[in-house]
Amino acid sequence: MKILALSGSLRAASINSAVLRVVRELAPASIEVRLFTTLGDLPLYNPDLESAPPAAAQLLRDEVASADVLLIASPEYAHGVTGTIKNALDWLVAFEGFVYKPVAVLNAAPRAHHADAALRETLITMSATLIEAASITLPLPSANIGEADLLAVPELVSLLGGVLAQIERAVNQSPAMKPYLDSSLYIDTQHPAIVAQAAKLAVGCADEEEIAKRCFEFVRDEIKHSWDYRLNPVTCKASEVLIHGTGYCYAKSHLLAALLRANGIPAGMCYQRLTIDGDQPPYCLHGLNAVYLQQYGWYRIDARGNKPGVNADFCPPLERLAFPIMNPLEQDLPGIRAQPLPVVVKALTEHQTVEQVYQNLPDIAASDQ
Repeated sequence: MKILALSGSLRAASINSAVLRVVRELAPASIEVRLFTTLGDLPLYNPDLESAPPAAAQLLRDEVASADVLLIASPEYAHGVTGTIKNALDWLVAFEGFVYKPVAVLNAAPRAHHADAALRETLITMSATLIEAASITLPLPSANIGEADLLAVPELVSLLGGVLAQIERAVNQSPAMKPYLDSSLYIDTQHPAIVAQAAKLAVGCADEEEIAKRCFEFVRDEIKHSWDYRLNPVTCKASEVLIHGTGYCYAKSHLLAALLRANGIPAGMCYQRLTIDGDQPPYCLHGLNAVYLQQYGWYRIDARGNKPGVNADFCPPLERLAFPIMNPLEQDLPGIRAQPLPVVVKALTEHQTVEQVYQNLPDIAASDQ
């Protein structure tokens, strides 16, 4: 699980930043706490820049999209939230990746309750999912102490450890996970064939990680890549991929997502933008998956199908994808999508043969990401 930590203070000796660093120090191996340290680089929010956000704002959005949880610690200035944290949230107001995002708020000053209440109100208005059990006020002995001093107070260590435990518990039960468990037109988890195959793959498994590995290996090894084997028909729905035993990488990712969801394991789609041949354009999208494992958080897997030069595997927490990014023209598209990209669905449903799909592989311009 990944927690993105935001401090509302830009002071080098900020107690709020120190608290977040202590949280990072206390986090178990299953939780990565990443401190976002460049809020001060954000320009003042301007709605006219929404169509092309400045680099600092885009970086914030990308980090928010890839995080499972936000953890905010911010001081109170003149009975209000700091301009730093308010400006950061303004850049996220119109950002789809923030909606339903689980957020916890730490208040490092017991007497500073105005900003804490205002921050919570803003987050709720922005459709964040506030983790109340992890949003606490800390009984700090002083406002001028650092990480070592904080770590030396057993009560604070216990409280912050409890915050991490409550966050992990909440994320596993969060409404934000619901889209990654839902059945839909193309991820048709409730189709009888999907239900039966998912149950078959889960037999005898000790835990969700073993189930996820079996699902991955089944799709990677037993479902043939349509272009590798020149197999028709062109499939898109997960159930079609399973029934016909073939699919492009995108379609195989639909099947893997459906099998995982049918077993109660959150799963989504990820995409890479790769060059088709060599180190120059044209580009095309490549489809893969992310699965949420309680021990590791979101973990990307690629069931495209191995062949000479391609050796994807399931070995968390290490990623072993089919196509590592090799040059600056290629990229991992940010975010984990609950549903396939429309351009992918269009390519798989409007062409009748695998040859036609290959001549019209889906792509997405950088400006549309």
